[in-house]
Amino acid sequence: MRLVGEDYILRELAALGLTKRGLRQLFRKLNVPVIHAPGDRILVDLIAFMLAMRTITRPGAPDFSLPGSQHRPNTRTSVSSQEIIDSIPETTELMERGRKMFGIVQPGTLRSAAGEVVSRLKDTQARIKN
Repeated sequence: MRLVGEDYILRELAALGLTKRGLRQLFRKLNVPVIHAPGDRILVDLIAFMLAMRTITRPGAPDFSLPGSQHRPNTRTSVSSQEIIDSIPETTELMERGRKMFGIVQPGTLRSAAGEVVSRLKDTQARIKN
């Protein structure tokens, strides 16, 4: 597991123009669990966030409106945990291919991390239902 602070993600996604508040809303819309740390800091599992982002940006997925953007007809503003779980095989395959394209050598790491994320998402989904 790799926990990162929201500042790291904001820097990586600077082109989107998200604020901390907008990023926190995005975490909720994507059902990505966060850890509240001292000093009003938020930590997030980077793999969980990557899987959720890949779910909404994979080829053929419907358009998605980010928090703070003008909502357009026929776009969605959230994604369910179940959709993320269902898209894991396709998502990990896309991420593995991207990893190979850019020469990043970590065989098996992504698949095992994705399995851990699926477990946590299922646990979270079960707690929400109860």
